[in-house]
Amino acid sequence: MTRNVLFYARHSAGYHDHACLETQLYYGHRFIKENGWTFVKSYADEDIGEVVFMAQPGVRKLFAHIEREAIDIVLCHTLDRLCSRFDIASRLLSELARKGIELWVADPGERITARNLSDHYIDDGSNMFAKGSHIAHVPDDLREDEHLVPLAFGYRYKGAFNADRQYILGFTAVDTDAANAVQQIFQLYTEGMSPAKIAALLNTLGIAGPRGKAWRDVTIRGDRTQSTGILNDQIYLGRFWIPGRASCDFVPALQIVTQDLWHRVKQRQRLAARGGTE
Repeated sequence: MTRNVLFYARHSAGYHDHACLETQLYYGHRFIKENGWTFVKSYADEDIGEVVFMAQPGVRKLFAHIEREAIDIVLCHTLDRLCSRFDIASRLLSELARKGIELWVADPGERITARNLSDHYIDDGSNMFAKGSHIAHVPDDLREDEHLVPLAFGYRYKGAFNADRQYILGFTAVDTDAANAVQQIFQLYTEGMSPAKIAALLNTLGIAGPRGKAWRDVTIRGDRTQSTGILNDQIYLGRFWIPGRASCDFVPALQIVTQDLWHRVKQRQRLAARGGTE
């Protein structure tokens, strides 16, 4: 019988700066595949401190998922990416056990139990780790952009050199051709064309859709109330959401659609909703 797995990752600035979310997910997915388990979903947080561990957005979402769906395992890359204090890890382990859920770490590849939990911490019970605290190196094939978290249509990954002259891939940039298609979609919609007709036109023109697939009306229309679909994604206004934050960052260089064009689209959507047509 298959075992359903939720994966949790946590980005940390400083010492573990290179233990990035993509690296953790890479090793997590590999461990899940090796064991024949089923990956269900991943949740992540910025490192905003252990004091508010259970208040972190990713942790809250993970436990909400557990409440509504049968989950067998919560997996993290290393135990320090879950939490770095023994007392918090102990309470978390007990909470999962009460729900019949196992806690595993992909490195060193074992199940965490009340019996071996203390083996991962120094005897004084501080926030310093014993085994399992080594640095995870970014695998070579993860440096290719297809292994990174997919970006919204209209954007691509680019690389840059850091202060040590190391080349780092992972910076977001506007993809000019795709951005032109996004602008065209917004403009055509404000001019009265339906998402279905816009999709048909883009396919006729040979313009590839997200992930290189053919355009569909639902890809463009999405759900206004859920902020899905090309016409509802605020990323095109340059608004980027950062894990662990309650608000988004505005990045002017990544804005594809003007405020005026965005508002005209929203106005037509409201009129269409009232009239029941597009």
